Order: sequence, then C-alpha cells, then structure tokens
Amino acid sequence: MKNLRNKLLLAIAVAGIATQAAAQAWPAKSVRFVVPFAPGGATDVAARVMAEKLSASLGQQVVVDNRAGASGVIGTTEVARAAPDGYTLLFAADPVSTAHLVMKAVTYDFLRDFTPVIQATTQPLAIAVHSSVPAKNLQEFIALAKASPGKYSFSHSGTGSGQHLSGEMFKKLAGIDMQHVPYKGGAPAVQDLVAGQVLVGVIGSTPLIPHHNAGRIKILAFTSKDRFPALPDIPTLHESGFKGFDTGQWLGIVGPRGLPPEVVERLNADSRKALAMADVKERLMKAGLITVGGSAKAFETMMREDIGRWTTMTREMGIQPQ
Repeated sequence: MKNLRNKLLLAIAVAGIATQAAAQAWPAKSVRFVVPFAPGGATDVAARVMAEKLSASLGQQVVVDNRAGASGVIGTTEVARAAPDGYTLLFAADPVSTAHLVMKAVTYDFLRDFTPVIQATTQPLAIAVHSSVPAKNLQEFIALAKASPGKYSFSHSGTGSGQHLSGEMFKKLAGIDMQHVPYKGGAPAVQDLVAGQVLVGVIGSTPLIPHHNAGRIKILAFTSKDRFPALPDIPTLHESGFKGFDTGQWLGIVGPRGLPPEVVERLNADSRKALAMADVKERLMKAGLITVGGSAKAFETMMREDIGRWTTMTREMGIQPQ
C-alpha cells in the first residue's frame, strides 16, 4: 500500500512538473490573432501594431488572421470554440461583446466563454457625413434630417456594435429618422461613406480621420464626453445639447475560456510593455486610438460594466434580438 501511495505521489508530481514546463515553454510556435472584422479598420490596425511588438517579445510570430462576417460573430465564435492553449486569441472589439443584444444567432456568452487578457485601446465614435451633405455642424444636420425623414441612413461596423447602438440612441434623442446600414467592419463602412453610397456614418475615429482631413467627409461630433485629443476642434455630443452622452469603443485581447493563468500573465506583461512604448502610442494615436493597458482583471471589470450599460440602454430603447 505504501509503495502504491508513493507511486501515486510521484505520478502527480511528474504531471505537475510537466504541466508547469509546458506553460513555461509557451509559446513554442506561432500565435494567431483572429480579427473578426475586415482589414483596414481600427481593430485591424491595432492588432497589427501589437502583433509586431509581441512577435519580438515572445520570440514567435504573431499572425493576424481577419475572419470577418456577421458583425464580428463568425471570427469570435471560432475563437470561443478553440483550444485554450494560447495559440488562438481574439483581438476583440466591443461589438462582439454586445452582439447578443440584437442578434438571436449569437451562441457564445462573452463574459462566460472568454478569458480577458488586456484592454489595448479606447476611442470615441464619430458622427460623420459625406462632403455633399449641406451641413456645417451637428445642429444643421439634425435640421436637414428632420426636414427629410428617411432620407439619411447611417453606416456602422456591425449590428449590435457600440457604433450601431450609439447611432440608434443619437437618432432617438435627436428626434430624427435614419435607417442603420451594417457592414463587416469599420473599413467598408467608411468606404461607402466616402463614396457617397451612404450619407452618414457612426463609426470609430480611426479610419475617418484621413478622409476628414482631406475634405471627403465631415466629422460633426464625437460621442465621448470630453473632446478627442487628435481632433480637438470638433465638439462632442455632450457639448452639442445631448447632456451626458458618452459612448466609445474598446479593443483588447481575449482567449478562449480556460486560458492558463501563466499564459495570461505573460501576454498581459508583454502587451503592457508594448502599449507603453512611445512609437506604439504615437502610431495608435495617429489612428485615433488611445492606449490603455492595465491588468486582466481591470479589463474584465470594464467589459462587465460596458455590457451591463448597453443591456440597460437597449432595453430602454425597446431593441430586441432579431
């Protein structure tokens, strides 16, 4: 009996050492960042900046894999079903965490089925119009929309996103009639706005900035409570008569449920170092993204609050999953 007990203890010890060694060995091969939106948008831009830095610090290639579709749900679902070994991660954006509020087809629970690693960035959303729209400011646009109900539609990165819900909230508070037009990410939504296929956009600031500066579109307001440092001359909705209006979007890294703590700690530590680098801050700020960093726990807390807020807002606005 004693020999059997000793063999058992030895087996447990060996298994523990093997598990610890496997965790310490991570990563032993390339890591995949699944971006659930089309190339060119804010999520894709930030993912590629972070992939470059993490490839250097981890000693393994971090590959960006765009899996767009169904407002980000396709790529997100793929990661939710992946093995929690640290080799398949989601470079997430807020739309995929709230898609269940408007889409019945969503099968994952974001807070249950993913392991938070780090919040990478935050940014305000922008209310923008095509250059042909004869409005110099937000008040003039609202007057135009009220004079022609149903004439204007707004583009956004996907159904259920903060962009979509912010647009719905704005039009309700402004008393205007606009149909929402979902896209497979911010980049294609911007493309149609710039081309004049849709005349209004409620989109993250990243892909809009160069077009605004070139005069192809006009950013009329930002959805954050405070002015956006990259374009400080543009007012916020809060300043423009919509007191308390304060929405935005976040980007961050998550893994499948059950991601080993050692992997989370390594990823978080290396990501925090990357986000603190001057060149990373500068590159992301040029894209309209403000770096965040922080702990995995802080990221989880922020997501819980954000999802809770949008759950309340959609209920108050009478929005039901379709």
